[in-house]
Amino acid sequence: MSPRFRVHVYAYDAHGNQSLRGSYAFYLPPRDRADGPMDTGGDGIADLLVLHPDGKLRNCAGAPVNPAVPGTGGELYNCLAASYVTKDKKIDPPNHWIDAAGTASLIAHYNDTYPGDGSTDLFAVTPDKRFWLYPGDGYGSFNVDERIEVRLPANAPAPSTWTQLKAVGDVTGDKLPDLALRAGTAFWMLSGYTGATFQTATLMEGTAWARRDIVNVADMNKDGTPDLLWRNLDNGNMYVRHGKPGTGVRGVDLESIKVAVNSLNGDVPFGTTWTEANITSAIGIPDVNKDGVPDIWARFGDTGNMKLYYPSTDNTNAPVRTVLSVDWRGVRALG
Repeated sequence: MSPRFRVHVYAYDAHGNQSLRGSYAFYLPPRDRADGPMDTGGDGIADLLVLHPDGKLRNCAGAPVNPAVPGTGGELYNCLAASYVTKDKKIDPPNHWIDAAGTASLIAHYNDTYPGDGSTDLFAVTPDKRFWLYPGDGYGSFNVDERIEVRLPANAPAPSTWTQLKAVGDVTGDKLPDLALRAGTAFWMLSGYTGATFQTATLMEGTAWARRDIVNVADMNKDGTPDLLWRNLDNGNMYVRHGKPGTGVRGVDLESIKVAVNSLNGDVPFGTTWTEANITSAIGIPDVNKDGVPDIWARFGDTGNMKLYYPSTDNTNAPVRTVLSVDWRGVRALG
């Protein structure tokens, strides 16, 4: 089996100049603390899961902030095997994430969901259109044999209709995981995951989301309340819909981010040039440069490269750098 972890080592001189990278691969047991947001290996740094066109699930390790260089954090390094089966310990079970007909899974991860062991878990809708939770093993990968089918409230849309899945952690303030998703023309929130079941499915809006993209549900203006960051795939406009606090809990009132008129101050312009042609995937991630505002990884349509954005409280700003120069235009899912 391939090594589960890889350490990247640098040396810095007194002026903060960085040496060439040294790379060391080895197995590492789970740590004694819970993974951080979007972290799969216990180092507190967000990682990216990638589904390649050959059906292989990979985990791309995120890099930490370099304290000697302001504005760093969010780099992506080696992508290691991220799924296996127990029976023969083989990685990349065939036809699991992408079936023989070419139908690909939807994937999303954020934090520990089940069984409460501190390791980040993976949500996925597989090609057979069933909805699963894959418990993380603490090594940055997922045992397919241990997956658990997720039960949904009676009013939830069928997973066969879902077109986007975004894990967002706890945004409602009940200390239980939530998910945002698109199904056809509708935007939904699944709330209160516990015991392999989401307790509530909330229809946020039912007609306008066929050509919109959920980028993040997170606090974008530093007021302590999660907001909705979304983009129009056709005209390329990015917007933030600032949420209002929920009653009696530290979270967002979902009513306030259903439609612009319910929010704190409407849909506030947050950037341009975010068309689907320009940027095929925009993934809201935790604050990786430690300025208090959640950040963005984006896959560009012309090159397939992954770029990193450090938004301010009122704009996405320009990308700060390319974090992966490989051509990922063929990648089937990011999450």
